[in-house]
Amino acid sequence: LIKGKIKVEMNYWNIGLFCLFIYSMVSGIVNKSILSFIASFGFLLYFALCIFAQNYFVKVSRINTVLKTTVYLSTIAAIGGIIEKIAFTLVGMPEHRIFSSFGNPNMTGAWFGNIILIIFYLKGTKKDKSEGVTYNIIIVLIVIALMLTESSGAFIALVGGIFIYYLMKEKKDFKGLIAISITVSILAILFMTVQNKVAKTTPIGEIVTSFNSRVGIWKGAIQMFLVKPILGWGLLGTFEHGSNFIFKDDPTLQNKIISFLIHPHNLWLAFLVGVGVVGLGIYLYVKLNLYRDMIKLYKQHNKLLPLIASINAMVIIQGIVDCTLYAPQLGIIFVCTGAITYNMANDKMIRKARFIKSKKSNKDIVA
Repeated sequence: LIKGKIKVEMNYWNIGLFCLFIYSMVSGIVNKSILSFIASFGFLLYFALCIFAQNYFVKVSRINTVLKTTVYLSTIAAIGGIIEKIAFTLVGMPEHRIFSSFGNPNMTGAWFGNIILIIFYLKGTKKDKSEGVTYNIIIVLIVIALMLTESSGAFIALVGGIFIYYLMKEKKDFKGLIAISITVSILAILFMTVQNKVAKTTPIGEIVTSFNSRVGIWKGAIQMFLVKPILGWGLLGTFEHGSNFIFKDDPTLQNKIISFLIHPHNLWLAFLVGVGVVGLGIYLYVKLNLYRDMIKLYKQHNKLLPLIASINAMVIIQGIVDCTLYAPQLGIIFVCTGAITYNMANDKMIRKARFIKSKKSNKDIVA
């Protein structure tokens, strides 16, 4: 960016991400945490990425090309995840939840959920039948991989995302509603089958267990926030100090601390504990302006809005039980789609020039 002297625009994305970088860095210094200080540079990378995205995604063709490439690369990750499951089953560990190349099953599930939404969008832009068949094959592989992660949070977020996608579509029809309902039903049946046969638990039981295991984490996170409500504990404060506050919400384990916990398993608590009310306020400032831009796109009947809205819905829904933005892959999707939203809503896109032949001369005039 520096070498190319890329233009840095003063907009809510750039201001918000840069302020989060500075504030999280100050929080790390005040808390005398080297880890949190280093982690704050993640926001600097997001800031740089956002500037790049704002300058690169100025054509719909570029956006579509990157989305297609992302889907194809994710297909490789999905195949790798399926092979991973087979390998663990062969060595006597059929209960293993795949994480492919992402390092965590919940983050993997969230990524594949986003890819399914992207495929929905790309299927609407396909140019021939063969391309449609390719997307159908890919979506089957991605769905299988998502099921094998056994991430209840990602699955529920995807279901919510699918319905938001349909609601935001400009042309709604009865056939489309039936297709969406059938898709969600099939996904739900597959998910229940996988959890019953592989994880030997019901989805409801898994959700209850998952929620109960987080209650103790949330209580401890709130206690941490009340101790340092302004600056927070640093971005990795939960990892460094969480064991002093957070206990498993189980009477039989009441005296056993959680020794390894990176974040509070809630998006908003992660901001409150890490960078306090000021940090959360900066994040909400970005989100509020993002939603304003999404409203602009809705009024413009923008074809990318369903995808943008559904991806944001997934962040919110899964954010109740996890902090997906801690994963760099999901953070990249969030920042890039945000930059695309800003460009489209604020007339930053490059449109094809229309050439009109002058009657008085042979020169072309750009309209």
